[in-house]
Amino acid sequence: MDNPLRILHLEDDPLDRELVEANLAEGGVSCRIRHVETRESFLRAIEAEEFDIILADYSLPAFDGLTALEIARRKRPEVPFIFVSGTMGEDPAIETLTSGATDYVLKQKLSRLVPALRRALAEAENRKDLVIKGRALHDVLHRLQLQIRFMPLACVVWDPDYRIREWNPAAETIFGWSEAEACGTDIRKLIVPPEEHGSRTVLFEKILAEDVGGRTISINSTKSGKKISCEWFRTYLKDEAGNLVGVLSMTNDITERIRLEKQLQTTQRMESVGTLAGGIAHDFNNALTGIIGYADLLRMRLAGDPKALADLDEISRAAERAATLTRQLLTFARRQVVEPVNLNLRDVVKDLMRFFAKVVGEQIEVKTLLAPDTPTIRADRGQIEQILMNLIVNARDALAGGGRLLVETGEVILEDEYIREHQYMEKGRYALLGVSDTGIGMDEATRERVFEPFFTTKGPDKGTGLGLSVVYGIVKQHNGFINLYSEPGKGSTFKIYIPAIEAAPDVRIAVKTEPIRGGSETILLAEDEEPIRALAERILKEIGYTVLTAGDGEEAVEVFRRHEETISLAVLDVVMPKMSGKAAFETIHKVNPLLKVIFMSGYTANAIHQSFVLTAGLPYLSKPFGPGSLARKVREVLDGK
Repeated sequence: MDNPLRILHLEDDPLDRELVEANLAEGGVSCRIRHVETRESFLRAIEAEEFDIILADYSLPAFDGLTALEIARRKRPEVPFIFVSGTMGEDPAIETLTSGATDYVLKQKLSRLVPALRRALAEAENRKDLVIKGRALHDVLHRLQLQIRFMPLACVVWDPDYRIREWNPAAETIFGWSEAEACGTDIRKLIVPPEEHGSRTVLFEKILAEDVGGRTISINSTKSGKKISCEWFRTYLKDEAGNLVGVLSMTNDITERIRLEKQLQTTQRMESVGTLAGGIAHDFNNALTGIIGYADLLRMRLAGDPKALADLDEISRAAERAATLTRQLLTFARRQVVEPVNLNLRDVVKDLMRFFAKVVGEQIEVKTLLAPDTPTIRADRGQIEQILMNLIVNARDALAGGGRLLVETGEVILEDEYIREHQYMEKGRYALLGVSDTGIGMDEATRERVFEPFFTTKGPDKGTGLGLSVVYGIVKQHNGFINLYSEPGKGSTFKIYIPAIEAAPDVRIAVKTEPIRGGSETILLAEDEEPIRALAERILKEIGYTVLTAGDGEEAVEVFRRHEETISLAVLDVVMPKMSGKAAFETIHKVNPLLKVIFMSGYTANAIHQSFVLTAGLPYLSKPFGPGSLARKVREVLDGK
């Protein structure tokens, strides 16, 4: 280095600049350094002056080294570029090399700077010599070998005879073949599934003819025979005359990504359908409340007309069937209000199996494995019973010709290894409910859609197609998970995982149906649907109560403040415009902590899920309801029962 070395130094820290200068001087490097620290000054310098080498920090306040590298490669591709940084990890370091940097030096190890600089300058001179001598292809392959060795992508260089010439460590990891085993082998025989050799040969011929895009996704095979999905990128290697001498193919195993994408798409589809179903069910429930309520009121006035009463019975039965359907839709959409208690899952299943053993039919052999250590769960008993009922009915239909049905409970602890294979689940302790059958099983297309509402493979007279979608909704509302294992002709196994709790099960208390009784208390009634509000007001007034009404949560709070001394009970819709019933009660409760309350709901789509979980012990009335249900619930709460 007889003449001073011309260095462009991109660095914003004065102390780091001084350290670099001192290191170069100590290493005997005679140089003239141009310091810059912004994009504008870097551009001006690189366009106006000649430099022998560029040193750059990786991260600057208003600029970054990778962008500087891109500019340098575009404007001064012959100039060596070395990153000198204190913030660079392994991955960024590899990224800089693959982006065209000559080398990188950590500020903590500046002793490498002078050797790296000398090596970079020497390599630059070598590159000039190679250009002069016409050895461009050799240079490309040499640099390529240095780079692909550290790339996270599998890099495979193969020639026009399909023989593998380069095989990096990432390729060994993905496909299982060592470099020694792979090099010299026909790429088609090494990574293509045997049954696809014929069709894939056509693809390779198109690649050599440069008749295929730069990106493809294909199914490949590993050394163990496992099939994986790979995303391929390629570039062509040519000699000075432009003749093709090889192909650099880069790939990554995207099997897991594709699986997760499918899970995400299924979840998003289920959420969209659930939102639609829940909205329809909510509006329908409000309408049914009016139909059932006014039909019951009319029945009281037509006691002496048998024909009219018979017609009313048909109206009521049709409304109840519709109400059952809306409850199923709400459950799938996770918009059904949950009344959780501490449950012993084993006892719930044991009680129900006494009934189901007879329902499934004599041609089906029913067995239970109910582990004594099945943990307690926090759940709605009716919904857990619904899960078991729907799964058993589904299994019964799959066992039309007879077979075996197994119901089991137990404790499961999900660890990291299991979660890695089932990333939609979470670590923890769970109560397990399993239902298995030896029936007809399901193919992949059926498994992907089995939890969608109204999807069914049964005949038109075999139900609504809501059974398994209701199971899905209940499990999700209880923060649980559901796994399905099934193959055609090999039966099906559903495994339900509900989070376990460290608590004893609650004691069930038998509830007796009381006759309808009224009273003289004052009741605050808040409901945003005018027909329902009018119906409830009429029912309560006719049995002696004084009723103060409100059309939303804010109005309910205002009415309470005007009459707080006389109001004995608040009947509130769970979610209403302006302020939810839950929020209104919390506001009222601060003024009068002793005020009693009844929540009623038919679901609203805009509420967050937590709005559908009531605090334990708060009374709840589900829509649609009739006069008797409303009257009994009001009297029951007022009497403190």
